[in-house]
Amino acid sequence: MRAATFNLESFGSDKLEPEDLAPRVAVLRPQLEALEADILCLQEVNAQHVDGQDTRAFAALDALLKGTRYETFHKAFSMRADGKGPADRHSLAVVSRYPLEAPQSIWWQRVAPPLWRPRHADPPIAEPEPFTFDRPILQTAAHLPDGRKLHLFTVHLRAPIAAPIPGGKASAHAWNATGTWAEGLFLASMKRIAQALELRLAIDAVFDAEDEPLIFAAGDFNAGGVEPALRIVTADPEETGSAPLEARHMRLLDREIDESLRHSVLHHGHGRMLDHVLASPKMAETAGAVRVLNARLEDEADSESTAGSYHAPVVAEFDLDSGNS
Repeated sequence: MRAATFNLESFGSDKLEPEDLAPRVAVLRPQLEALEADILCLQEVNAQHVDGQDTRAFAALDALLKGTRYETFHKAFSMRADGKGPADRHSLAVVSRYPLEAPQSIWWQRVAPPLWRPRHADPPIAEPEPFTFDRPILQTAAHLPDGRKLHLFTVHLRAPIAAPIPGGKASAHAWNATGTWAEGLFLASMKRIAQALELRLAIDAVFDAEDEPLIFAAGDFNAGGVEPALRIVTADPEETGSAPLEARHMRLLDREIDESLRHSVLHHGHGRMLDHVLASPKMAETAGAVRVLNARLEDEADSESTAGSYHAPVVAEFDLDSGNS
């Protein structure tokens, strides 16, 4: 079995525009086909307004997958916090050869939203207010042919870019003061870490319910292996200091990629690995090759636009028969 993650870079506009979409499909479709995946975890999938419908639909994604191995696969999508259909931008999706359980969009399910009041807001904010996620975590499970269940988590954590502070900017890219910018960056970091904690607790709930579960978590973590967000999710026994907790260690599979090749994003010529694939111990036992397909990756800082994505897909192979004992 092959499982992959890919950030499609805000794929699709407000309405389905086939001619405008065609250049992106021409680039992204061969990348998806090259993965030969049985399970795709996708980020930044935009939903389109459809005349006569109350909720948006993933018409652009359907157009991208048409004619590929994925066209008839089972699909699951994230929903807005109010449950009333998908968001217009940056939804999450799972595309699977295997049947999927009803998906859950995890917002603030196990972690209470922290209260915070920025000091530099203009106009001032009188009382601390809860800050929320920009997008959820998508949880579902695939039913494998041998009857086992593969738990799937697709994530897109908050980017390390300063979040908006009321009255903080002179323009879209210029802040009024370093203090305001610093508060925005602090807020973005807290959102990312809170999402990571929510994911970790959701994974722990699976471990609570099953002995040696098969779990695959993947997506754009916007964090490297030494950053707190990814450390929270992996729960490395070297950090927890407890041998019994090793059974809950989510293994960072892409760590095994050769360092010279290990980057999923380029920024001013410097590669960073922000997109990751993780597996529970029982799942990791069956893991084989892990690759990041970055040979034609464009630089997100130096390219004015791209028809594809500024992220490279990451794919992992598993021999699930070897772990079925």
